[in-house]
Amino acid sequence: MKKILVCILGFIMVSCNKGKTEFVQSQVYKNLYLVKNMPDNLISRQKVIQEFIIGNSLNNDTEFYKYSGDTKYFLDHEEDPGGFSSEELQNYRENDGIASLFFMKCKKDSMKKEGILRYYQDEYTGFYAPDTIIFECR
Repeated sequence: MKKILVCILGFIMVSCNKGKTEFVQSQVYKNLYLVKNMPDNLISRQKVIQEFIIGNSLNNDTEFYKYSGDTKYFLDHEEDPGGFSSEELQNYRENDGIASLFFMKCKKDSMKKEGILRYYQDEYTGFYAPDTIIFECR
């Protein structure tokens, strides 16, 4: 009975502890981050991404993808669009794409920018709605 209880507790601890979310910046593409241990819950995922953007004062267009066996290639390799085996980041957007942050000039003051964060859903519906405005024009 004691062994069963220990096994159950061990399983629960391993299941619940996925690890802290980690953002790994590509050495080749400075506007690309691969995310390890992304929360499964959409609201938690959005919160983690937004906190990272604000905490790191990102102010350039940036892409976020899941860290996977496929996407880790882009940490230290450029895209290879041709040849027998091409490697392009957009090929992994459907399964590993998380979000895209882009900036637009404000209409009233072109010296200021507005940051808009879009979360990928899938290739058919595009982005989740509504988009999240990170930095509003003022």
